[in-house]
Amino acid sequence: MPVIFEPHKRLEHLEEYVSKIHLNLPPGEARIQLLRCRLVGYSLVAEINEDAYNRKYIDQLFAQAYEALSMATGRVVDDPFLDPCTSQYVILDELKSYISRDPAEPFMRFICAEFKKVFVTTLRLMTDLCQSKNKYSWEEVKTELQEIMKSLNVDVTWEECEERLERYMKKIAPIMEK
Repeated sequence: MPVIFEPHKRLEHLEEYVSKIHLNLPPGEARIQLLRCRLVGYSLVAEINEDAYNRKYIDQLFAQAYEALSMATGRVVDDPFLDPCTSQYVILDELKSYISRDPAEPFMRFICAEFKKVFVTTLRLMTDLCQSKNKYSWEEVKTELQEIMKSLNVDVTWEECEERLERYMKKIAPIMEK
């Protein structure tokens, strides 16, 4: 029988992991893991569906994590969700810069493995959260992501990404609207 943690317990584990992430990972990998963990956090509070656990709760947890990461690295590491309009450009540019890196490098294998779980969903959320009239549309972001995926030889289809994205967005919709 598989071990299944109920959402409160999983959130507790996530909180512990995120609070120590700056101690366990190199800064570049920690930033990517914080993106992934925030997505998990939103999903968990949507699953818990209690007033005490909401989007603001998760955002505060990550504000503390980015502050700790900044202190550990000695430079400001901004929470990308504080300025989703700018961050969508920054993340896309960062992903494009990886094209020139060695694909056999452990960090690059990590990037490719996490692509559909982290970057597609994060950039969709940022596109939705950005209120600027000059923002990228989701179609523009999607086109750029597909080009990056092809250049990085990410071993996943866009259809797989969209299926996962659709399920995720439907699940978290109630907490994003509050």
